[in-house]
Amino acid sequence: MRQIREFSPRLDRVILLFLFALFLLVSPLLGWWASDESPWYLPYLMWLVLIALCAWLHVRVRES
Repeated sequence: MRQIREFSPRLDRVILLFLFALFLLVSPLLGWWASDESPWYLPYLMWLVLIALCAWLHVRVRES
């Protein structure tokens, strides 16, 4: 008989981060931040937010 494994909070965070990145990079928001009218630094800002979230989640995982 198979045992049902519970998801760890770490895996939940990774999945949420993946969904957030997918939302930013593939959703209709892509048309907004990649348009010609948006500031030149907006794509870099989106990537910075994703990298900062990764770093923050990594620190939280190491603390627990």
